[in-house]
Amino acid sequence: MNKIIKPILLSLLLVFCARKSEISNLDFTLKSIDGETVSLSDFKGKVVLLDFWATWCPPCRRSIPHLISLYEKYKDRGVIIIGISSEEEGTIRNFRDENGITYPLLLGTSEVFQKYKVSAIPHTVFIDKKGKERKTQIGFADELIPEFEALIEKLVNE
Repeated sequence: MNKIIKPILLSLLLVFCARKSEISNLDFTLKSIDGETVSLSDFKGKVVLLDFWATWCPPCRRSIPHLISLYEKYKDRGVIIIGISSEEEGTIRNFRDENGITYPLLLGTSEVFQKYKVSAIPHTVFIDKKGKERKTQIGFADELIPEFEALIEKLVNE
């Protein structure tokens, strides 16, 4: 019996460690433009959409009204959208206020951009409730919104 139990326990331990490392590999702690400290791990158990963007980026600017709409539609169902930009805090805050952005905006660092392999923006990352990266989308077009919504629905219902 010991010959059967030990391999099973070892397998379970390896699975647990692999899942824990997925979450910790994606985790970050950044400052919001409102002065709060925010970590990805704060949202464990939620579907998270990370949007790496900039105020000067035309596709980023086109995506924002859609992201606001998705956030308002799904925030009560456990979905969080987080915008991450490396621009100056005042620039981001002014843009938020002028454009009615309702989701949290964080001040990105080069380490976080490297961690998520951001080489072009917008760079959108979908993370499931278990903290696993499920999709990355580079660039934006209006035609992507139904795909985003279908993926959010799927992740919410898992």
